[in-house]
Amino acid sequence: MLDRLSFGFNRLELALANLSLLVLVVVLAAQVFFRYVLGVGLAWSEEISRFAFVWFVYVSASLAAQKGTHIRVTLATKWVPGGRKVSLLLADAIWVVFNGFVVAAGILLLQRMFKYPSYSTSLFVPLAYIYAIIPAAHALMILRIVQRQVAAWRHGIPLVAGEGDDL
Repeated sequence: MLDRLSFGFNRLELALANLSLLVLVVVLAAQVFFRYVLGVGLAWSEEISRFAFVWFVYVSASLAAQKGTHIRVTLATKWVPGGRKVSLLLADAIWVVFNGFVVAAGILLLQRMFKYPSYSTSLFVPLAYIYAIIPAAHALMILRIVQRQVAAWRHGIPLVAGEGDDL
């Protein structure tokens, strides 16, 4: 059951990242076509492309955490007592705490935005729906970091992509 849920989250994250990127590319291509071929700008295209980009970045950050491809500085890991695995566990623990703060702050922000709504300029979409990706993606990153650590300690899967057959 847990494997099916994890597989479902994997597919959902990948689908959201791909959809966000697709929307970004299509809207920007349409904007270029309309502006330079037809001589008419699309007022809403900048907002949609910005929102799609923000969603793409946050969802992709969760995917990167899942696959162990997030940027890391691993130079000092050999100097930490306990070795590389312990130092990466410590680094991931700090990362989880940071993500926890972002989730808490994001939830407070969303509560405030639902109480006192603000809307996007062109589309008049409540910005709370756009900003909801921030706490959601950081919560997913916490889940992905913990999943990766558990897999590393139980099954020997490398924490950093490229250090084994994990790609």
